[in-house]
Amino acid sequence: MKAFLSHSSQDKEFVRAVANQLGRQFCIFDEQAFSTGEEFKKSIEEGLDDAAVFVLFASRKALESVWVNFEVDEAWYRKIRASISKSLVYLIDSTVTVDDLPEWLRRALVRRENAPKVIARDIRHHLDQLLTERQHPYFVGRGDKLEELEQAITPVGKPAPRALFVTGLPGIGRRSLIRRTAPTTLTLKKQVEIRLGEGDSVKDICVTIADFIEPYSTKEGFDRIVEQIKQLSEEEAVRRILTDLRALVAAGELPVFLDDGGLLDDDGFIRQPVLSILRSLSSNDTIYLFFVSHRRPQTNIEPEMPVITLSPLKDNEIARLIVLLANRIDLKVSEAEVAELSRYVAGYPPAAYFTVQQAKNYGFELVNREKSRLVQFRTAVFLRHLSKLTLAQHEQDLLRVLATYSPLPLPVLAAVIKTEQEALANSLIQLIDLALVASTEDGNFRIADPISDAALKAFGYPSEEQNKAVAINLWDFLKAAEEIESSRLVLSRVLFRAAYIAREKDIAAQSVRLSNDLIRLTETLYHERQYQKSIDTGLAALEERPESTTARSYLVRSLIQEESWERAQEQLRQLERYAPLREVYFLRGFLERKRGRPTEAAEFYKKSQQAGRRGAAISRELALCYFLIGDIKQATTYINEALERHGDDPYVVDLSIQIALRRGDEQSARKALSRLEIIDDPIYYLHRKSRVEYTFGNIQGALKAARRAVRDSRHPQFEVLAHLINCEIEDNNLPRAEKLLNKLDSLFPNIRKDIRTALRSRLEIARGRFGAALLHTEHIGNKNTIFYKRVRRDALAGELRVSALKDSVRAEYEEELQALQNQLEQSAAPSTYVELDNF
Repeated sequence: MKAFLSHSSQDKEFVRAVANQLGRQFCIFDEQAFSTGEEFKKSIEEGLDDAAVFVLFASRKALESVWVNFEVDEAWYRKIRASISKSLVYLIDSTVTVDDLPEWLRRALVRRENAPKVIARDIRHHLDQLLTERQHPYFVGRGDKLEELEQAITPVGKPAPRALFVTGLPGIGRRSLIRRTAPTTLTLKKQVEIRLGEGDSVKDICVTIADFIEPYSTKEGFDRIVEQIKQLSEEEAVRRILTDLRALVAAGELPVFLDDGGLLDDDGFIRQPVLSILRSLSSNDTIYLFFVSHRRPQTNIEPEMPVITLSPLKDNEIARLIVLLANRIDLKVSEAEVAELSRYVAGYPPAAYFTVQQAKNYGFELVNREKSRLVQFRTAVFLRHLSKLTLAQHEQDLLRVLATYSPLPLPVLAAVIKTEQEALANSLIQLIDLALVASTEDGNFRIADPISDAALKAFGYPSEEQNKAVAINLWDFLKAAEEIESSRLVLSRVLFRAAYIAREKDIAAQSVRLSNDLIRLTETLYHERQYQKSIDTGLAALEERPESTTARSYLVRSLIQEESWERAQEQLRQLERYAPLREVYFLRGFLERKRGRPTEAAEFYKKSQQAGRRGAAISRELALCYFLIGDIKQATTYINEALERHGDDPYVVDLSIQIALRRGDEQSARKALSRLEIIDDPIYYLHRKSRVEYTFGNIQGALKAARRAVRDSRHPQFEVLAHLINCEIEDNNLPRAEKLLNKLDSLFPNIRKDIRTALRSRLEIARGRFGAALLHTEHIGNKNTIFYKRVRRDALAGELRVSALKDSVRAEYEEELQALQNQLEQSAAPSTYVELDNF
């Protein structure tokens, strides 16, 4: 869907800035689209045929131009035929008035405006509106909430509030509710979405808002604005924020603040930077602010702000939406089919759109048969199954990249994904139709908020090559855009994160960033298992924001993963000064578990529960602790709790498999393994499949799956590689096992030394070199573990069987062997192979 930009050649520089801001995919601009010479007239006609919106930049020269008048006439014919849906006029010349326009354009939307960025956003708003009407034309089941919001905006007998909250889970229509209300109640036709991240200061927020409204045309202009704001006091920054917010509202744009961790603190209270802005608003201000969060705020401001809370749609409302969508595309559907699907859509409108789209492609019979997999919009299950049905590899790569780096311009995405822009644009339209991708007011693309985490779980993080490609191509894009207005802040922040991860230090150093970017990177690097880099980044983030719960929490986790126990404990003491106890206790439990102390870990996890920690994660952790202790009954109770809360979490399902293995329940283990294949990364599914085969005596099946897991992984994880070594030893492939052991030592020199030493000992036992195996066991630090006792027992038994020993040594070994055997027979703890895992 595109806008045709009609203008005089005398105004080309101005219109070029608008066109560049919009992007080639959203506009038809003569420099980008038209041929020259005799083909010029044909190019105009073809351009108008492809346009949904006609835009006239009205200046005196434009109204006198032969070509502009030709375009106006041709647009009029297409408006009559309804191939052009909307007409916009921007008066960019002080000598031109509405009366100077052709009669039919006087009835168009006419504005006097001289800022290319504002005009581009206005055009994008109308394009998005048309796209939304085509894709998501129905808004059902929210009549009571619409009325509640309208009454909150225009109360009777008291001043109207300047700020309002809309809360509810992602994907259930919070922003759609605002879009439905603001244009009629507040006469604000557009929304400007401003994301608030953890660690955002008043100055950070000031920079973010300035990027939307303050005029600049070059990188130098933007850099000057940033430097000016850095020099302001907090009070001056608040005043500048209010000035810019008033300018946005005056331009017909409603500021909507989205909570990305910077709106509410851990206890649900409004963070201080936002409070400073709200407390500076007067009751008769012209500013209106909306805040969107998945949490309901605690009251810490007077007067108290109205809060509108959205719940998922009811089954009958979802059923009505499904029928409307099906009728729109002439899809026949029975009452029984609608009723069946409505229960699985679970109240989320985007899932209804996806369901109907799948029914159109594959029929309701297939969708109903596969509904438990197909209609889980907010989960990795949804995306994994979707990838099997409809997503090409480049579309999966697109979601992977956007889930990590959003937003990005089309040319950058095309270069990173290595796909032609036109083909990629078509793919983006499909992904927008499925509510997986959204376009921004600047013509860029971002992952849809409800599926961001799910996309990473489904497809993983970008490769090293893709990280580097994002950094280099976005850098080149911004350099080429030196003379246009653009979303420099948001793109520069994306550039910084990509360059940082890709180790492009020069690019990172020249990128504008906020403290929140370091906080986000700390978390991202942890999830990518780059623990040392997460530690370095977390420390840098804490220098700027010492009370960031997220940065310090992931710093602690990374230190634990690197087995830096004392440093982790020190950071936990720092965290305890300001973070909720539920988070501190949870991390203390994680520390004790990783140190091999499951009993102590379980006590901390229970304290975390008592302090208010909820969710599948803590149930899973308690299940794991009791599993490691050997209390399978308690482990089963907690894992069932976790499955009930979050049955599509791969970590939960994975642990349920291991507990089933411990019970010897092959049927349950294999059933859960089938579930894991759908929801988890193929590498980890293959790893667990290998463990299942190993447990039930299929060594060749275990070896095959373990080899595939390592072969298909760019960077095999410790537990995956360690298990393959165990399988190779078991199958007597000893040279290969030794080679893999050397690789394990090289990749992970600082962690899990006991496991690596035990595997060395196991290799020597397989070679019949029992004395060497015994020497290795002497270097195992924790001699209370099952794997130590088993490998020590087997080494002693072999040495007693084949070596000539002194009577005193033999007696000593026999006594130790008997003691170990007794301990192993009495132990309820899991078998050796479990302890190879890096839980």
